[in-house]
Amino acid sequence: MAAVSDGAIVSSAVIRILEEYGTDAPEHIGEYVRLIKEAVAEA
Repeated sequence: MAAVSDGAIVSSAVIRILEEYGTDAPEHIGEYVRLIKEAVAEA
């Protein structure tokens, strides 16, 4: 259940970034994913 919840939270955040930045979103989404990846690696 936790994995599904985490996926939903990350997906929601990506959608919010997309809505906020529109065509500039890929750069911001990449940064967000990089931060998540680093956090998971440190856990």
